[in-house]
Amino acid sequence: MQHRYKVGQMLDLRSAPQRSNRRAGPCEVVFCLPHDNGPILYRVKSLGENNERVVDEIDLSPSDALKAAFSEGESFFNIAIARR
Repeated sequence: MQHRYKVGQMLDLRSAPQRSNRRAGPCEVVFCLPHDNGPILYRVKSLGENNERVVDEIDLSPSDALKAAFSEGESFFNIAIARR
């Protein structure tokens, strides 16, 4: 079975049961974890948090959220040059 989502794709993360502090909201796929059997897993980074989480594909769904044009360490000048 292959991964449904790609690195860099923006998705909606479902909240976890009460015993977890995972909140629902937009997130970005950072890495598709390899697997042989079992659930398909992704490493994702929520837009409202600094840490990354490993989540099951079943907890993700397509999102309308867009990546921010400016990431840390990037200036407007660098983006303008890259788009030429």
